[in-house]
Amino acid sequence: MRGPADPVDEGSARRTAESARRPAEPAAEPAVAPAAVHAGDGWALRPASIEDVEEIAFAELELFPDEAWNVFQLAAEIEHPDRRYVIAATGPQGKGEMLGYAGIMLAGDIADLHTIGTRREGAGIGRALLGWCEGQARAGGAERMLLEVREDNTRARAFYTAAGYREIDRRRGYYRIRGRRIDALVMERDLT
Repeated sequence: MRGPADPVDEGSARRTAESARRPAEPAAEPAVAPAAVHAGDGWALRPASIEDVEEIAFAELELFPDEAWNVFQLAAEIEHPDRRYVIAATGPQGKGEMLGYAGIMLAGDIADLHTIGTRREGAGIGRALLGWCEGQARAGGAERMLLEVREDNTRARAFYTAAGYREIDRRRGYYRIRGRRIDALVMERDLT
């Protein structure tokens, strides 16, 4: 999660340190997701593909300059059989300018929100991305969704609380930003 001044919609979550260190397994056929879902005025959601990696990497640098993943890490995530990534983009099929993205890791009955970020505030993009991720988590057999959020990101914390997430733990010094150590709050939502 980023700080309260981050240029994101309703919130942003980051991947866990454990999953970031874990090497990607060979790609398998992921569960089929709908091609495009109408989600807002002039924009739509669609599953992310390897062709989106470069644009996501640029958005990572823009939205999360202190924690941005590179194109290789993002490609491994998108191609991983236990990950689901989504893009919000302009146009009825979501093929225009990228407005946001999100991704989860499926792990049995638990899903972990790895990342969520938006470039346009107040349009409901964050809510739509989170809803898509929760739907994919349920379809993948998850009963709970976990995420980490920076303790100092009050806006994102409020967003997740409003979406039904509750604090269940704290990871001290989880984020290391410009020499500062910031705690992560672990939040959870029941998906059943």
